[in-house]
Amino acid sequence: MTLRVVVADDQRSVRDGLAMLVGLCEGIEVVGTAPNGAAAVALVDQLAPDVVLMDLRMPEMDGVQATRQITGRSAARVVVLTTYADDESVFPALRAGAAGYLTKDASAEEIEAAIRAVHRGQTWLDPVVQAGWSARSATAFRMRLHARSPGSAVTSPRGRSRCSRSSVRGCRTGRSANGSCSARRRSRRT
Repeated sequence: MTLRVVVADDQRSVRDGLAMLVGLCEGIEVVGTAPNGAAAVALVDQLAPDVVLMDLRMPEMDGVQATRQITGRSAARVVVLTTYADDESVFPALRAGAAGYLTKDASAEEIEAAIRAVHRGQTWLDPVVQAGWSARSATAFRMRLHARSPGSAVTSPRGRSRCSRSSVRGCRTGRSANGSCSARRRSRRT
């Protein structure tokens, strides 16, 4: 079975180069190219491809809007192929329905693998995107662990340590289990 692909990119040399490159892959046929998102949507309606290689930043209709329309009304799977690997580009594309995300640094083998993977129903993410997510996830995880560790200090809005984590409940009620909460300590005079 031959996989049918549409390539959408506003730069003619990139679009033509990708079409030629993808067309050389065994079992993959480029059935159309589009210079913008609106033209990509029209081609998908007309040609019913299996996969669309979609640039993000294009005139008339960007890749995110085109991806949303394509995935909302056809069985075509979208692989975003763009220069940008920042969260502000990746997340909207994935939320719009993209099944794959590659940067334009991807090799011919990676592009082919992404096309085949998304056609099989899998998700494909560029290693640069994966590495960024892994690093941010690890940092967030370490921060959550540190915040939950026994004895870590709870700071006030002014940045001063008010009491230990184990006595936070006591601070809120004016009592602490060991009487060490200074935030609510009052002197008793008779």
